[in-house]
Amino acid sequence: MSFIRKINKGDSTYLAKVESYREDGKVRQRHLEYIGKEENGKPVVKVDINKVNVSSVKRYMDIEILHRLSLELGLPKLLGNYHKPLLAMIYAHLLQKNSIRQLPEWIEHTTICDSLQCETISTKDLYESLTNLENIEFETIEKSLISFWRKLEPGDSNTVVLDVTDTYFSGSTTECKPRRGKDGNISNLLQIGLVVSFKNGFPLLHRTYDGNVNNVKIFEDLLKEISDNGLRGIILDRGFFSKINIKDLKQLGMQVIVGVKQTVALQKQFLNTIDRSEIYVKKHQVVLKETIVYTKSFRYLGGKLIAIYNPALEVLKRDKILSGDEKGKNIRYVGYSLVYHNTEYTEAEVIKKYFEKDVVERAFKKMKGPLSLRPIRVWLRRHVVAHVKVCYLSMTILSLLEYKSSKIKISGIDALKKMQYIYKVKLRHSDTKKEWDKVVTMGKTQEDLLKILKCSV
Repeated sequence: MSFIRKINKGDSTYLAKVESYREDGKVRQRHLEYIGKEENGKPVVKVDINKVNVSSVKRYMDIEILHRLSLELGLPKLLGNYHKPLLAMIYAHLLQKNSIRQLPEWIEHTTICDSLQCETISTKDLYESLTNLENIEFETIEKSLISFWRKLEPGDSNTVVLDVTDTYFSGSTTECKPRRGKDGNISNLLQIGLVVSFKNGFPLLHRTYDGNVNNVKIFEDLLKEISDNGLRGIILDRGFFSKINIKDLKQLGMQVIVGVKQTVALQKQFLNTIDRSEIYVKKHQVVLKETIVYTKSFRYLGGKLIAIYNPALEVLKRDKILSGDEKGKNIRYVGYSLVYHNTEYTEAEVIKKYFEKDVVERAFKKMKGPLSLRPIRVWLRRHVVAHVKVCYLSMTILSLLEYKSSKIKISGIDALKKMQYIYKVKLRHSDTKKEWDKVVTMGKTQEDLLKILKCSV
């Protein structure tokens, strides 16, 4: 009977097929065939390269990374029966900007079906999964993601930033009237309220609204949900400020930092009382990333209203007013802005948190750029809303990737770009018909990324 024998020569271990036989009453071994070498404890079979053909070449490592991250987030279970086409769409949002009708062909040239353990994903599957996404209790998904982030990064799970952006979509079956967006274009308009963690910008909550809903109403709608999820502090732009919202925040025991629009009443009550020589001194100075401001606080609505004086902004605005570019503005209040808070932070801490809250703006840039929020290539209203949800889930994966890849100072998008050419090649022996996979050789940066992400080839 033949068997495989290990033959050690120097630092190498070779494998040979041998069989035992008797000669003159002694057991001897006859060499039948050289098999190959053993590397890292695994056999490497000797193959005649002239008899090896390439069966397929598929995009692999960036897909594998996204799938591992989605498993870590628990998305397959959260998305239910349609999780396979939904995850395929999410991965495509991060890697390829094709329309839904073009996705199945692209998917065939990737290892997505291997990762999701399915044979194919059709256009019908993708559209049905979008429709089904409307029936999923998305609040449950968001609660799970908040819980995940709270465990992963406890120091970045209490204070959040809320902002609203808009996007356009087409479709004769929609019930929305065309409206003017923030960029001046007139079209069917959809608004997205997004809540992200303050430090890392991890997306925690999102909601979609018609184009005619103002920010104050959006905040009223989201406030209880934010509170119910244990998010105790929030930072907002001035478009969200209202006395009713401040009252509701206090009743819920939440802390807030929010910009306040200047009104005639506030100017008379507070700004008119400021002595410029009193505020423009070192002890009232706050150094920000790109400018220096001076502050003074007043008691207001159970918290504090901080008047912020920016000399550089005053010079810029005064020049515009004097040149006639901004008519109707009172030059006396130029250079001032207002921020309300009910926190225990110092004035400097409040100002820095407020003016350096660009984390949500960066999140929206990802949504509209790499995550393909625009253009929306679906027509039915329910598909439009589902498309936004797909973008949101894509952002959770990308944010988790960025959180991990930041350890080697690489952005999430750059990490995916570095992995996009790591293909999986399927080889086939023409005689034995045996098939095996070979992954394209990686560089050091790619290997470092895999170690951080705890992925193996």
